[in-house]
Amino acid sequence: MAESSPHNHHPRESSSGCSSDISVDLEPHPAAVDGHVVVSYSDEGILGSNSSTQCLPGKGVMVKRSDAISNSSEISNCKRNQKLGRFAVKFSDEKTPVKKKGCGHRVRLATHANFKDFVLTAGLEFFPLGGDPKVLAGYMVKNKGFLPSDPSEISIQRNQIKEIMFSLLPACTELDPDSKIPFKADAIIANPPAYGHTHVAEALKVPLHVFFTMPWTPTSEFPHPLSRVRQQILYRLSYQIVDSMIWLGIRDIVNEFRKRKLGIRPVTYLSGSYSSPLDVPYGYIWSPQLVPKPKDWGPNIDVVGFCFLDLASNYQPADSLVKWLEAGKEPIYIGFGSLPIQNPEEMTGIIIEALEITQQRGIISKGWGGLGNSAEPKKFVYLLDNCPHDWLFQRCIAVVHHGGAGTTAAGLKAACPTTIIPFFGDQPFWGERVHARGVGPAPIPVDELTRDKLVDAIRFMLDPKVKERSVEIAKAMEKEDGVTGAVKAFHKHFRVKNFKDEPESLPHHSRVSSMRRCFGCS
Repeated sequence: MAESSPHNHHPRESSSGCSSDISVDLEPHPAAVDGHVVVSYSDEGILGSNSSTQCLPGKGVMVKRSDAISNSSEISNCKRNQKLGRFAVKFSDEKTPVKKKGCGHRVRLATHANFKDFVLTAGLEFFPLGGDPKVLAGYMVKNKGFLPSDPSEISIQRNQIKEIMFSLLPACTELDPDSKIPFKADAIIANPPAYGHTHVAEALKVPLHVFFTMPWTPTSEFPHPLSRVRQQILYRLSYQIVDSMIWLGIRDIVNEFRKRKLGIRPVTYLSGSYSSPLDVPYGYIWSPQLVPKPKDWGPNIDVVGFCFLDLASNYQPADSLVKWLEAGKEPIYIGFGSLPIQNPEEMTGIIIEALEITQQRGIISKGWGGLGNSAEPKKFVYLLDNCPHDWLFQRCIAVVHHGGAGTTAAGLKAACPTTIIPFFGDQPFWGERVHARGVGPAPIPVDELTRDKLVDAIRFMLDPKVKERSVEIAKAMEKEDGVTGAVKAFHKHFRVKNFKDEPESLPHHSRVSSMRRCFGCS
């Protein structure tokens, strides 16, 4: 039988705290500290500046993430260390900033093996997460999101979800795979596509905070990004529909996970939800300039701003790129990150022809999709292997991309008019928001992209009025600090008394009296 969750919990601010400067340095932290935090994210972001915030005494936090490595989690300095852990399931190669030095927390980021170097370079601890990001990305592109469009695709998604879910508990409890230093999460930061985050938090009796880069909380102001709802009267209902469809597809996996791995009772098949109780705090990593906080979201939900990782300061561009940029007017950036492209030769041809017709120079990012590999050399086109967006976009007149939250944020921060070519998921949502703010044309779905549509989009972006609006939004975003906002939100909802002493061992077949206790609420 499913446990009921209280809906009227209002976290109180802690009266005890400490303030300290938060820096963005990414030097490795000490190998062992007193506490752990596990964080689980699923999207993009960018890290920020120095600030002072109230702090929690040292404990461990585990962060789980399921589609991207988030840039937006920063924890400020505290009198004692906390263990911070985080799971990241990533569908693309967009890297999001992680800020960890300020609080003295011990941070573990669990994600796919191909992101290990990125995690370790940031001074965090790494733990391997199940699932294959290339398989996930291919599935997402083919099915336009989490929901399968063909019955034959169901087993692919289910296998990936199971691998991810069953790797979450070890990520919160097992020794560091390299140093063999013990780790047990004292708190979890996660995003919804981690799927098992609420269940692990329940089993370990640790607090949970969900951070995400796309809306997952019901509202009447816009539909769930994964739904195809267009009628405003159905916007709020669309969240329940998406949640229920995902739950129906994975409920047996969830209950197998709860019984076999966590040793806790299964939830009823009629519970209608696989996700978090209503009183679990949510933090959304986007600028209120782009999407203001809906009026029907309560005090346990925060819109913290975009979070940015500073990669430009240490980037050394290739001489050929510098010379090409200096040889002519500002180019248009075109790239789709790690997303697979069904016909890269045709896509490359569309891009080059559109640039030629509009008499623009262009930088084409090859990405995982292989754009430009077979193209004939053109003086007005530069084929790019890899380059930090925060360095490159400052040198571009406009950008064309898939609409990932992090890439969208980077373009807006650089005051670049933006055309979004969405592939799946929340990308159409960001394309619509960009268009609504007047800084880009209506989004063009990737399977509807033609030369003429791209030509029209480029001409739209070159309108001086569009550039003016882009500059206005960029100036407004300069006043925001998403990193500090995320830290304050984390500390606001997890006051000192929420961090309980670590259990001696993982309870097996434990009886949990209420979801309130599971999430550390008194």
